[in-house]
Amino acid sequence: MKLFRAFSLIDSSRLLSGQNPENFVKVDWVCYLRDDPLLPFESLIEDYHNLSETGKAKLWIERRANYLLSQPEVDELKKYLEKQYSFSIEVEQVSIPVLAENLVEFNEQDITGTIILRDRDEPFPLSINIIGMVSSYRDLINVRTVDELLGEIDRRNEK
Repeated sequence: MKLFRAFSLIDSSRLLSGQNPENFVKVDWVCYLRDDPLLPFESLIEDYHNLSETGKAKLWIERRANYLLSQPEVDELKKYLEKQYSFSIEVEQVSIPVLAENLVEFNEQDITGTIILRDRDEPFPLSINIIGMVSSYRDLINVRTVDELLGEIDRRNEK
């Protein structure tokens, strides 16, 4: 099974969700509250058997593993976003098994809001709960120094 991350870069003026200092926001689309993992955690997360048996750390890793989307879910999300919002999405395949530290692409402390894609006047219902994690996004146009440019290039090349 192939699993994916999906995100959109959106002009911040198109969102109703408040103040964003940057011209664009990044919306990471994730499955929220998935009942069962798409793959057993043992095959999804590298060295899963070496994780602590208890505690918040293991639960955090499992929750983020469940954020990933399957191909049918990505296809459904693309159609949905195009029809409802005229947003496009970028999709990145995740290499399985994935290291626990590579499960999340966004920093939770940078999240400025969420977009809930269910329980609204929707074009069609989604088969899973998907939410958008909204964070400010610095476009290269706003990079002010060479160090910032090189850092942004390195960050993009890591993907």
